[in-house]
Formats: sequence, C-alpha cells, structure tokens
Amino acid sequence: MNHLRHTFAAKLLGSDIDSEYRKLSSFSDTEQHKPLRQKAFTPDGQQAFNWGQIPSGVKVVRSACFSCNTACEVLVFVDEVTGKILKVEGDPESPVTKGVLCAKGLAARDLVENPERIRTPLKRIGKRGEGKWESISWDNALDLIAERMIAYKEQYGPQGVAVLEGTRRGWSRSYSRLANAFGAVNNGAAGWAQCLWPRLVENSVTFGAPYLESSDCENTKCMLVWGVNPPATWPVKAAEIMDARERGACLIVVDPHFSETAAKADLWLQPRPETDTALGLAMIHVIINSGRYDKNFVENWTTGFRRLKEHVKECTPEWGERITRVPAQQIEKAAEIYAGTNPACIARCLSVDLDHDSLQACRVLSILATITGNIDIPGGNILVSSRGEISQNTHEFIGNHLLPKEDVPLRRGYEQFPFLCTDLCSVPTAHMPTLWDTIVTGEPYPVKAAIIFGSNAAVSYSNSGRVQEALGTLDFLAVADLFLTPTAKRADVVLPASSWLERNNVISSFQTADTHTIAQQKAVSLPDARSDVDIVIDLAKRLGLGDKFWENETAMYDKLLEPTGFTLSEFIEKKRLHAPLEYYRYQKNGFKTPSGKVEIYSSIFEKNGCDPLPTYTEPFQSPQRTPELTREYPLIMTSARRPFFRHTENRQNPLLREQCRFSPVRIHPETAEKLDIRDGDWVVIETPTGKCRAIAELTEGLHPDVIQTMPGWPGEENVNNLIPWNEFAKGMGTVSMHSIMCRVTRDESYK
Repeated sequence: MNHLRHTFAAKLLGSDIDSEYRKLSSFSDTEQHKPLRQKAFTPDGQQAFNWGQIPSGVKVVRSACFSCNTACEVLVFVDEVTGKILKVEGDPESPVTKGVLCAKGLAARDLVENPERIRTPLKRIGKRGEGKWESISWDNALDLIAERMIAYKEQYGPQGVAVLEGTRRGWSRSYSRLANAFGAVNNGAAGWAQCLWPRLVENSVTFGAPYLESSDCENTKCMLVWGVNPPATWPVKAAEIMDARERGACLIVVDPHFSETAAKADLWLQPRPETDTALGLAMIHVIINSGRYDKNFVENWTTGFRRLKEHVKECTPEWGERITRVPAQQIEKAAEIYAGTNPACIARCLSVDLDHDSLQACRVLSILATITGNIDIPGGNILVSSRGEISQNTHEFIGNHLLPKEDVPLRRGYEQFPFLCTDLCSVPTAHMPTLWDTIVTGEPYPVKAAIIFGSNAAVSYSNSGRVQEALGTLDFLAVADLFLTPTAKRADVVLPASSWLERNNVISSFQTADTHTIAQQKAVSLPDARSDVDIVIDLAKRLGLGDKFWENETAMYDKLLEPTGFTLSEFIEKKRLHAPLEYYRYQKNGFKTPSGKVEIYSSIFEKNGCDPLPTYTEPFQSPQRTPELTREYPLIMTSARRPFFRHTENRQNPLLREQCRFSPVRIHPETAEKLDIRDGDWVVIETPTGKCRAIAELTEGLHPDVIQTMPGWPGEENVNNLIPWNEFAKGMGTVSMHSIMCRVTRDESYK
C-alpha cells in the first residue's frame, strides 16, 4: 500500500519527490498511529484530558487551521531538532470543535513539506508561461513591483492597476487597505459577488446586522438548512446540527441533491436549481395565510408586512410546485413545521449567493425568519457575541476614506451594481467580469497591470477562458501564493507567501465561532516565505504609503486587540477570547436600519434599482426561459464542494488527491443509461461557452435532468470554462452558476 501511495504522489508531484517527506521521523512505527490523548467527558459536559506520553524532542504548538474559514483549533507537533512538522491534530481543549478536525486540517503538513512550494521570490526570464525563472531577493522583487505599480498609475491613472485577491485568510482586509491607499479603484476578488457578500449586504439592508449568518442550533427545536451541506463545507456546523437532532430538534433540508445533510432530514425538499426565491415566497404565503406568523414581532418590529401579504397572495404552494417541482403538500408541510416550531433557525450559505437573483434569494430567507419571530432569540438566528477586538470588516479599517471620492465612479461596475461597488457594500469592490472584459478590450480605459494575492484567478473565476485571455493581455502581473498555480505561471514576479502554519493571526468570524475569537500561532518557518500582511506593509512603504499602515504584522494585531487589553503575544498565550451570546438586543436599541425595524419592504433596494420585496424571476438559463438552448443543451448543471478541497486549493496534496483524484460529475442513472455512460466513465460536459472533462458518478440523489459538478480543478477539468457572462444578478452582479444548460457525452478518448 505504501508503495502504491508513493507512486501516486510521485506521479502527482514529479519524479524528484522526496520519499521521506511524509514520514513521522521522530515517532517510532508503533507511536506514529498511537493517539496522543484520551478524551473523557465529565457529567456537566466539560472535557477532561489525560495526555499520553509525547516523545522527547517533540514540541506541541497550539494554533488554528485556516485551510478553510472555519479555523478549527489544532495541535501542531513539531520536531525540535529538524523544525519539521510531524502531524496536525484537532485540539481537544477547543470548546467549539472538541478535538475534531477534517481531512484538510489533518493533511495540512503538506502545505509546508510539499516539494512544489515556492521557496524564494521568482522573476520571469523567458516568455510568459514558458516556465523559465530566476531567483531574486525580496528587496529586488518588492522594488520591481512597486516601481511598476507607480509607473502604470502615472501613465494610465489609478484605474490602470488592478489589485486582486482570493478568499479570506486573515490578511485580506489589510490588502483592501493597500488598494484604497494606493488609489486602485479596481480592487476585487473572484468570490465577492459570488460568496458571502450577497448575504451580508442583504442582511445589512434588511436588519442592519448579519442575523441570518449565525444560527443558535444549541437551543433550537427546528432547523431549516437551505442550500448547504455542512459535512462537506462546514463540519463544525454539521456537528451542531447533528447534536440538535439528537436532542430532538426537527431538520428540514432544501437541496437539489440528496446530500449527507438531506439524508438526516425529517423533510427533504428537492427544488429545481435556482428557484429558491419561488420556494421561499410559497412558504411565506402558507405562513401568512394560516396565521402562523409572529403577530407581536411583526406589528412592533417590522415595516412592510402588509405589502408583503399582498405581494405573496398569488404565490400559493401550487404556484410554487409549478416552478420548483417541489410538491405543494411538501411546501405546506415545511412552512407549517418551520413556523409552528418555536424556536427555529435557518442555516444558509453559498448556494443562494450563486443564484441569478442572489439578493432576492437571500432576502426571502431573511423574511421567513422575520415573520416567524426567529430573530435574536434563543434557538433562532442571532448575532455573534462581541469579544472586544477591532473588526477588520469596516470602511475605516480598509481605508475606504483614503480612496479619492472623485475616482470611485471609475470602478468597473459602479453604475450597474451599487450593492457591490459602492459604499452600500462593507468592502466596495469592482465587478470582476466587467473588469476582466475591460482588461481585454481596453474599454472604457486601459488596465495594464495587476497584483494578485492568494487567488488562482485562471481557474477560480467563471468564464475561465476569458479570464485567461485577460491575464495574457496584461503588461505586468505579480502574484503572491504558496505554489506555482496556473495563475502564478503567467506572472512576471512571484512572491512566496506563508501558509497558516507559518504565521500568526487573530481569527474572529461567525464562520469560526459565535462566542470565541481564536489565536493562530506560527508553528514553523520557511526561510524565505513571508506572511501576506508583512508583504502588504513592506510594499506599502515602497509605494510611499507607510504612514497609512503599521510597522509590521505584529503591530497590526496588537492594534486590533488593543480594546481587549491584550497584546498579540499575550493573546496567543491565552489562546482564545470568549463572550457569551446576547439575545433580544434589538429591544434596547432597535435595528440598525433607517426605520429602526426589520425592513421587509426595502426602500434602499427600491432606490437602487432592485425590487423592494423579493420577486421570483426564471434563471437566466432554464427549460422554461431558454427552450431553444435547452433543445441542444438539455441538462441543468449545478455544482457542489467535497470535503477534501477548498476552492482551487490542495489539488497538489497527495493525501487529499487520493480521496478524489479527478473532477467528478454526479449524474442520475436514468440519464446516464440514455447517454450510454457508466459509473467511472470519462465524460465531456459542454455549453455554448466552453467544455470540460469529468469522471461520471451515478446517483439517484439528483433529478434526471440535473447534473452536479465540482469546481476548482485546473485545465481540461475546469468546470468554470462552461459558465457564461451574458447576464448578472440585479444590484450585485452575481454570475449565475447553478442553472447552466449543458449536454454530456461519453469521452471515448479517455479510458
């Protein structure tokens, strides 16, 4: 077995792989797999620990994994002689995870030891993409990047330099601050219009705070899990849900796929992809017409309910069934259970962000929680507690005031997408499809340079072919990353960034914990890798912006922690900050909206060109809306994640690739039989925009006319090649990614 695993790793990483690099050299053969702890629970539910014998010469560093945004607390075992990581385990003292850790965290050692890590700054010496590099010093690399940024800004204006990034990793808001201080109006990321921001912006407009992002499963009696499969994407939430199920809480799941979560549900609703708004409106109709709404909360703490009642008059369960394919009886039952069980909470995530009507899909779920009175109550949807540290998700921290106001309208998408590109968004950003098109065409102005931190843009954006064309059009590209990704290979300068195992961080997010702020402690160091925050600060100094930043990473975190009374080093020693949840906050100060109430009918939406009440529209592509397209491309393509990867990350990790070697596509057996496709066959998926290859996985958990792909794979397996930029969600600019008409054929060239 070990021989086979080494052969696979060598094939993945190259013949020069070090056969020793995954061995736990400081542990004997019997100690390698021996648990280093025994866990027990006291009667009150607190954990008591009896640590086993840790081998001499092994240091244990308490930290937090950032292989995804959950940031689970971990123990990192380090060889004190070699300085190498031996293993990563969950921290049994964590009040949130209780020692559990997913595959990404357990395999995180590879982030440091993988032979493909970038270990020195690189400068391109051949043609772009040719793969010829020379190692240069950090000073030379940063000087070159700063010189080019200044030169292009002077020649083309601040709009001529794009400052782009990836998913949140603790440093991204300092990067936004760099963009604003430099005057780069075109700051952006692959996911901002696609993930989280539709939900956060909608919450801000509806409640003035992100109530729908946290669900109090510990105290709830009913959970409505909508468009998210936590075992694959959010294991801590999955554990909370199952703990609640064991206590007797009801579970309703809305998902086009019979996921792990759906398999545990009391009631599973299987809607046609991107019909979430219609399903939500039909449930609201049932709740209002049956009188199951919370009359006291609605009358005293909301505006627009009468308009809502009139608005959903025709949105009957039968109407909902015609659109969503969910039987009317199931819609009625789901509405009655959710509204009739008090308290109840909603868990939602990425899926509604990716709808063609992203803001409206998010809004309808907020209104469901509102009219049932499940806001800010024990067991409902809540706000995380305040532990005292300064938030990075504010206009002040990102330096929004540093950006000249007269330049802001130059931001691509500014006029069309106010909820993404203006101050209505917590981190105003460019609309990326519009920006990529501008880079290619030079209209309405040239964008000649880009710096990209922590983003594999060539793969992670929809319409990847167009993005790759844009990357090739740039005169100058600098990338900071851990590996030579397809994007980094196109760069002129590449900077070696540190992984989470090599840096400190202060982690505070509803995705991490409702009541804790977590310390991430550096476990090891690579000689020439730097944290993104330190890279940002050093680059800012060279751009003449040093007075807008801190002296270094430590100084920034000291500043963020200042209100708590702790320095970074003291916080790391303490490990975490805690504050209990508070309920019924609105009874003291109201909601942070213009009316001081929950705004069911939104005047802000109305003023900015969006429907003030959620209104269902057909997906941009569907059998109903695009029948001619459907005749040639008869299947509806949606997508979902697997637990081994995060976006485009970890595809170079042999341990994780062993679990999922190639890009999979789920297909219903009836559909596969008609197409002469067997389980395990290579197939080609096509749309008018492009094509990709995948391995067929047959499942009865999908409707026969729906297939489910997995994004994040490079090259011919990149499903983002298929997704067009013909239309975007009103107000936000979201690219519709869960209702793409496609066709599937067996690929005879792959065996």
